[in-house]
Amino acid sequence: MELPSYFARYLREIQPSRTNRERAIQLHTTLRGRLNNSDDETFDEWFSSSFLYGSYIRNTAIHPIKDVDICVLLDMAIEGYTPETVVRKLKAVLEDLGYKDKTAYQRRSVRIDMSGTTMDVVPVVPIEDEERSLHIPDRKLKEWIFTHPKAHMEEATRINRECGGRYIPLVKIIKAWYRYQAKEKREIERPKPKGFTLETLTANYQDPDAPTYAEAFIKFLQNLIDDCGAQLKLGIFPEIPDPGLPGEFLRVTIEPDEAKLFAEIIEESLAVSNRAMEAATYGESASLWREVFGTLFPDAPNSVKSVRVAEMIENEETVFDPLIEAEISEVDLPPLPEPTKTVKMKAGLAHRQQGDIYQQYPSASRAIAKGTWIKFWLTDINIAPPYTIKWTVENHGKEARAAHDMGHWGVTREQESYKWEHAAYRGSHHMICEILQAGTVVARVKHTVNIK
Repeated sequence: MELPSYFARYLREIQPSRTNRERAIQLHTTLRGRLNNSDDETFDEWFSSSFLYGSYIRNTAIHPIKDVDICVLLDMAIEGYTPETVVRKLKAVLEDLGYKDKTAYQRRSVRIDMSGTTMDVVPVVPIEDEERSLHIPDRKLKEWIFTHPKAHMEEATRINRECGGRYIPLVKIIKAWYRYQAKEKREIERPKPKGFTLETLTANYQDPDAPTYAEAFIKFLQNLIDDCGAQLKLGIFPEIPDPGLPGEFLRVTIEPDEAKLFAEIIEESLAVSNRAMEAATYGESASLWREVFGTLFPDAPNSVKSVRVAEMIENEETVFDPLIEAEISEVDLPPLPEPTKTVKMKAGLAHRQQGDIYQQYPSASRAIAKGTWIKFWLTDINIAPPYTIKWTVENHGKEARAAHDMGHWGVTREQESYKWEHAAYRGSHHMICEILQAGTVVARVKHTVNIK
């Protein structure tokens, strides 16, 4: 079973907490402020600015945020300085700025340990006076190498947009899966591949049109093992194209035993995931998914453990699973004067346009078949007429692009607060509804539709 609401709950569990995020913000803000006030003359001549990079700023980090990556932009000629010299200078500056006894050398950076959260401070030098392609010092290789952190951020944003917002959550699912399988289940202290490598593998081997996270996860594992399995089983980790540097590959150091273990984990997880998809009952499916993801993945409540998916659909009025999302996509509003104006949206499935609704369809729930008709309607509107309603369909995926139909919109009056649409393209799509008064959006709500 796909169990979309269980995956939604799992994503909430692995998200960095508010406290965790606030701690990261406080740490990097303080450090970057101190860098602007260094008393080191040589460093002051070099220092230009700083910016964030890494999983924290790309929003692909999972709980807890254990490290924040900070690039320190230096205006200097690298020909006159070895990587070792520059990293040592940066370490000395950081110690003078209040981080003494907290710093340690990394291969390309200086690590600052701050009670459970580390900051990796990386010196980078622009190439030809532009901040996109950069030189980064590699102490092990004893040379300056190319990097492009801002391109990595831009690429993550682009892929996520083209996937209808599914790529970044999938990266988090894959990172959490591997952490559980390697670190928690097998007790490997520093498992490889690391986070950014997993993120890049996700970009390369995902199915961007997979309508649910369960299918997206399985397709990723299958695509990865199909393309790289033979090499990994021989202890060879494949070359991975660098998303920020066309024609370049990630510099990954993985030992043969680590590559073989990665293949073993992929194959084992793929087999269990396929069994979870084919499971007959909610209890069996949830139990198998927990073998893959660990106890952070929700178990099925006792009331539905023995229920089959067909029974759940046929008896929605009498069988209730508290983990299934409500049939309402909650409002997403800009700040408004009192009284706050709100609206909610429901959706239902029908065999034909204007036909009888045979099933409610929660936002972002199970994938439905092509050809299904969907009725969207508004409820709980506390907005006084007159107003107009703008309905916007936002499509994603290869099939929609091939049909040159990435979306459309239409407007109705308040008396017609519903809209019919037809499921046509595989992937994850959105119905966005905006309430307008005097040309201004006063309320907005979104409903996600998954199509297989």
